[in-house]
Amino acid sequence: MLQLMRDKAKSWVTFVIVGIIAFMMAITGLESLAPNPNNPEVASVNGKEITRAELAQAVDQQRRMLVQQMGDQFDPSLLDDKLLQESVLNSLIDRQLMLQDAEDNKMEVGTQALDQLIISMPQFQVDGRFNQDRYQMMVRSYGMTPLQFREAIREEILLQQLRAGVADTEFVTNKELENLNALERQTRDLAWTTLDVAPVKTAIEPSADDIQAYYDAHQDRLMTPEQVVIQYVELSKSTISDSLSVSEKDIKAEYQQRINELKDQASANVRVSAILIEEGSKRSIDEALVKAEEVIAKLKGGADFAEMAKEYSDDPVTSSKGGDMGEVQPGFFGDAFDSTVVSLAVGEVSGPVETQFGVQVLKVTDRTVPELPTLTAVRSDIETSLKQSEVDGLFLQQSRELADVSFESADLAQPAEQLGLTIRTSEAFGRTSGVGITADQRIVSAAFSDDVLELGANSELVEMTPDQVVVIRVKQHLKSELIPLADVQDTIIAALKDEKAEEQLQSKAKDLIASLESGASQKQIAEDNGLSWTEEAKVARGKPGVPAQLLQKAFTMPNPGEKVAYDTVTLPNGDLALIGLSAIYPGETQEEDVLRMQTMAQFLANDTGRNLFTDYLRSIKERGKVETKLTEE
Repeated sequence: MLQLMRDKAKSWVTFVIVGIIAFMMAITGLESLAPNPNNPEVASVNGKEITRAELAQAVDQQRRMLVQQMGDQFDPSLLDDKLLQESVLNSLIDRQLMLQDAEDNKMEVGTQALDQLIISMPQFQVDGRFNQDRYQMMVRSYGMTPLQFREAIREEILLQQLRAGVADTEFVTNKELENLNALERQTRDLAWTTLDVAPVKTAIEPSADDIQAYYDAHQDRLMTPEQVVIQYVELSKSTISDSLSVSEKDIKAEYQQRINELKDQASANVRVSAILIEEGSKRSIDEALVKAEEVIAKLKGGADFAEMAKEYSDDPVTSSKGGDMGEVQPGFFGDAFDSTVVSLAVGEVSGPVETQFGVQVLKVTDRTVPELPTLTAVRSDIETSLKQSEVDGLFLQQSRELADVSFESADLAQPAEQLGLTIRTSEAFGRTSGVGITADQRIVSAAFSDDVLELGANSELVEMTPDQVVVIRVKQHLKSELIPLADVQDTIIAALKDEKAEEQLQSKAKDLIASLESGASQKQIAEDNGLSWTEEAKVARGKPGVPAQLLQKAFTMPNPGEKVAYDTVTLPNGDLALIGLSAIYPGETQEEDVLRMQTMAQFLANDTGRNLFTDYLRSIKERGKVETKLTEE
C-alpha cells in the first residue's frame, strides 16, 4: 500500500498534467463566453456541436503556444489566421471523434484513480498536502468549474490511452530489418571519369549580344534590393528596473521570509524507515498494536531496525530494504504519520502510530539541515526580485502608454519625450532583414507593412521579447531599381560561361555514353579524349575519398544486369562526372549491426505506429458524420 501511494505520487500524469491543463483550459473553460448568435456552432461531429466560442479559445491558446515555443523567432505577420483557424478546427473535430470512439469502445478512467491523481498534483497542495481551497481557487482561475476540470483530465487520459493503444501495436519483423540492413550496406562496382569544366569555361567568350540578351531576360534578378532606414524607440524592463530603488526594510523582510521558507523546506526532507503491522483481515487493530509494542520492545533491547523490518513488516517493498522509505514528503501518509516524523530526532524510534495503512513503527534515519545564506550573499538577488515585482506592472502600464501615444503622434518625438526614451536610427536594410534590431523579422515585417511604409505612420507596438517592446517608423524608403549593365557585366559573363560550359559538357558526356553503349571500351574512350577512369569494386554508400554527389547519383542508378549502366552528375566545382555502374551486391549483416538494427526497429515501429494512427483517425472520420459550418465573420 505504501509503495502504491508513492507510485501514484510519481506517476507520469503528475508531471504532464500542467501541460494538459494549459491546453484543455482553452477548449473547456468556456461558460463565461457568450456564443455568436449569428453562427453559434462551427462544426458538428456525429451530432455533437463545436461552438464558435470553443474554436476562438482554442485558436488563441494555439497562438500562445506558438509564441512560447518559438520565443524570439515568432513573427505574427507570418501567421495566417485563416489557416490557423482551420487547423485548430480540424484538431477539435479529431479530438471529438476520438473521444466518441473511446466511449463507444467502453474505455473509461476510474473515479477513484482520477481523484487520487488530482489530489497528488503539486499545484493543488499547500505544505505538501492537498488543499481544497487552493484547488477551488486555481480551477476557477482556469475559467472552469471542478466538474469541468475533472472532465478535462478524464478526456485527456482517455485520448492518451487511445493513441497508445493504436500506435504502440506496430512492430518490425527481423526479415524486414535484414532487408533494410542489406539495402543500407549495399555495395556497387563503379568506374568514373571527370570532364574538367575549367578549360571549357576559359574558351568561352560571350558576345555583346549574348550579354545584352541575358541582361534583358533577367532584369528581375538584377535589381537593387528595396531598402528602408527606420527610426525606433525601445522600452524594456531592464531600463525600468535600473531606475527603481528598494528600501532596506523591504530587503530584510524578504530575506527573513526566504530563510523561513528554507527552514520549512528542509523540515520536509526527511528520510524515514518504517515497520508496517497491517490490520484488517490479517489481525485486529488491538492485535496490531500489541505486535507493534513487541517490535518496539525488541528495538529498545538492541535489535537492529533493518533486521526487524525484514522479519516483521507487512510492506513487501520497504521490508526488503530494511524498512527504508526514502525521503518522505508530508501529506501522503496522514497527520499522525507527519506529526510523529516531525517529533523524532535522527536515529530515534517512535511508538505505535495508527495510520490508514495499519500500525507503523517509524525511525528517522536522516534529516537535511539547510545551509542558510547571509543577507550579504543574497542581497543582490533580493533587490532584483523585489524590483521585478514592481517592474512588471510599470512595464505593462508604460507599454500601453507608448502604444497609445505612438498611435496619436505624427512622429516618435512625443512618445520619446513623454516616456524618456531615446530615438535611434538603423542602417538601411531590405525585406530579408539587416543587422542588429533589424535582423529580427518582426521589425522587418513592421517596416514593410502598408501603414508604416506607404502611409508613413508609426508602427504598432512590436513585442521583441516579453521584456522588450519597440515602436518604429520609416525615415527613408530606397526603392528597388535596375542595376546598370556596366555594373553587372562581369557577373553576367560568369553566368553565361557557367551555362554554356555545362551545356558543352553535357553534350560531350552524351556522346561518350552513346559510344560506350555502342561497344567502345572505357580504355579507348579515355585514350581518345584525354581522360582517365577510376575503378572501385564494392563501393559503400559512405566511401571516403569519393565525391558525395557522385556516390548519391551512383546509388540511385538501376541495376545494370549484364551490361554497364551510365549516367552523369555535376560536381560542386562545376566538373561533370561520367559514372559507370557494373554490379550491385546486397549488404551482409555484421556483428556491430545488431544494436543499430534494434534502434532502427524502434524508429520504424514508431514511424509506422504514427502512420497507423493517422489511418485510424482517417477511418473514424470516414465512418462519422462531420459537418463544418465555419463562415467568415
